[in-house]
Amino acid sequence: MRNAQRIPGTRRAAGLCASLVALLLAFAPLAGAEDTRPKEIPYDTSGPVPALDPSYRQTSHKVVLITDNALNPKLVTLDEGQLVAWISYSAAPSAIVFEREVARSMICHSLVNFSIKDDELRSADINAGEFASFCQLKPGKYRYKIVRTDQKLGGAGGAARKLDGWIVVGNPDDT
Repeated sequence: MRNAQRIPGTRRAAGLCASLVALLLAFAPLAGAEDTRPKEIPYDTSGPVPALDPSYRQTSHKVVLITDNALNPKLVTLDEGQLVAWISYSAAPSAIVFEREVARSMICHSLVNFSIKDDELRSADINAGEFASFCQLKPGKYRYKIVRTDQKLGGAGGAARKLDGWIVVGNPDDT
């Protein structure tokens, strides 16, 4: 066997064939895989990279800035169909917390940035430069608070431990 004659290029062809088989096996599960992209985002392409539907980008929204010691604005007034988003400029990680009952007034199919825990509808902690968004709400008045979980940042030089804000949707006097 040691003196067997080799066919030129056989080793290279075998390596190439093995590489192709490995590549095909790696992508085979993707061909019949279920679409696992978030259902909350309407896609207008079938590829793995999202290309958002232009109508989704045009959804009217208002932004609340979270700073170390204030919300800007503290009162957000939304028209029906508008969304609200919070952007943190605070040194302390901040969670946006509503009473659990607010979930009944949400007009969305699933919670994206928020989860229900005990008696609260709560966002994950957001750090400086991060944001959280909330789906549409039915007309009404909604109180929320910003809660800081980092005890070290409280006190005179740090961030306020709790900030209160309000969202008013539509004309709540009509509800």
